[in-house]
Amino acid sequence: MGVLRNNADTLLTILSAVVSDPLYKWSLSPMKANQHQRNDDEEDDNGSTNTKLSMPNAWMAPTSEDQNDTAARAIAKIHEKLEGYEDGTSGEHKTVAGQVKLLINEARDPDNLSMMFGGWASWI
Repeated sequence: MGVLRNNADTLLTILSAVVSDPLYKWSLSPMKANQHQRNDDEEDDNGSTNTKLSMPNAWMAPTSEDQNDTAARAIAKIHEKLEGYEDGTSGEHKTVAGQVKLLINEARDPDNLSMMFGGWASWI
């Protein structure tokens, strides 16, 4: 964690380059995916065939504003974590040791472990 914090500027620069990659889709949110799936289900229920050659609107490339907004939020979240601000800490700045201890405790939390895919076999 200390190495990540010391090299945060370099890491954020690399992540910014990845985020600006036009091939990466930041726009397909779970809400858009659900809406797309509902639209497909409604078309199937109505007896129409889905023979569209073009991509549906939910999968089309995002506008630059949407893409920049989502990417900026992702980078900001990573930047906060690199500075020692974790979710659920009420805005407290954590030391490296404190942040590592918090992450280990979250990894051991039965509530978090119960949401994991059982086939991963984390207990092995």
